[in-house]
Amino acid sequence: MNVTVERDDNIKIVAIEGRLDVLGSDQARDEIINLLDNKPMIVSMAKCDYVSSSGLRALIVIAKTAKTKGTKVIYAAATDEVVDVLEMTGFIHMLNCVPTIAEAEKELQ
Repeated sequence: MNVTVERDDNIKIVAIEGRLDVLGSDQARDEIINLLDNKPMIVSMAKCDYVSSSGLRALIVIAKTAKTKGTKVIYAAATDEVVDVLEMTGFIHMLNCVPTIAEAEKELQ
């Protein structure tokens, strides 16, 4: 699991690559929370191929932490497998998820 900053201008884009599972979810959560500042953030899930229950918890904690810091996080471009997990668990309704990075950028402007 890797977290990389793809862009950091008026909107920060951070990508999660790999499995967001018990081994990587805490690391991803901590890295992304450390990147939160006053800029809105898009978390690209395009290269995240698996999300476990600990990964879902990490996504919720990131979103709640962003809210307490007064910024916004949008999850974008999730793979079909990840979207299925988000839909089955109902997390798709608790997290701000959009199909593409472009849609996330439009929502943040």
